[in-house]
Amino acid sequence: MKRVLINGKGEIVVREVDPPELQDRGILSKTAYSLISTGTESRGILGRRKNPREDAPETPIGYTNSGTVLEVGTEVQGIRVGDRVGCYGSTYGLGGHSEVCYIVRNLFVRLPGRVDFRQAAFTGLGGIAIQAVRRAELSFGETAVVLGLGILGQLIARICHAAGYRVIATDLLPNRLKIAREAGITALDASEDVIPAVKDATEGHGADTALICAATSSAEPIAQALDMIRLGGRIVMVGATGMEIKREPLFAKEADFVVSRAGGPGRYDAAYERDGQDMPYPYVRWTVGRNLKEFVRLVSEERVRVDDLITHEFPVERADDAYQQALDRPEETLGVLLKY
Repeated sequence: MKRVLINGKGEIVVREVDPPELQDRGILSKTAYSLISTGTESRGILGRRKNPREDAPETPIGYTNSGTVLEVGTEVQGIRVGDRVGCYGSTYGLGGHSEVCYIVRNLFVRLPGRVDFRQAAFTGLGGIAIQAVRRAELSFGETAVVLGLGILGQLIARICHAAGYRVIATDLLPNRLKIAREAGITALDASEDVIPAVKDATEGHGADTALICAATSSAEPIAQALDMIRLGGRIVMVGATGMEIKREPLFAKEADFVVSRAGGPGRYDAAYERDGQDMPYPYVRWTVGRNLKEFVRLVSEERVRVDDLITHEFPVERADDAYQQALDRPEETLGVLLKY
């Protein structure tokens, strides 16, 4: 089977490898499409290219895809061979750019008929977006500002909009602003002074929450977010920016600053991701798996659209071209699918 790997020099290669083995608490899935997480994966590639290591082993890349169930483990219920699934990969079961994947039972979602494979390739990234919105702790009628309209920022803005929150988003790239506006989002050019617009939209108080989805070494997005939020507001770091925070503006706003890590409770936990142990519903209401299901529900009910976020599609054999598209032309690139 084919698997996409990254080598020590940051080069993308496609190799023929043995398929994974089925384990009792998971499934084997034959991939239809996988989605490149252009922000996270591009950072990983650029990091290796900046500090290449010739002797470093090739490692798998990617974490979100869709496919058809090939085999079902003996301890997995509610799923059958031939069912269609959306998948989120983990350290213990690769669910990214691989022709066949082993997915533990907590990290796949059986797809309703109205969700196609291309849409379902967003499942893992959608769970990350859902978790970011939960970390924002918004209430009905409150205002969220989303800084950065890459693919994750687009999803977060749409989920907030679907939940009935007031949403203002910012970005530097005209095409990303256009896509957001066409989805009903108020999108502002970040090269201009957007603070007055946020103030006007909130009767001079500022937004309740700012979700930072930008990728930059500068800490300027945090400073901007502090200017945008109200007294007692909250900043959620979703992307990857500089983290230098000046005490004075943070103190003046008595602001909360939190980080959103991946898809929610259970992520990076061996008992959850490797052993398939779920967390008790009454005490951990929204785990990774439950966030994934909620995202698929939103797509199924057409409350959140993803089709218009797909800008490019490549056969898996051309994975290197797909990544170069994202790296070289970010102004025209959002969702990049690999087809199997």
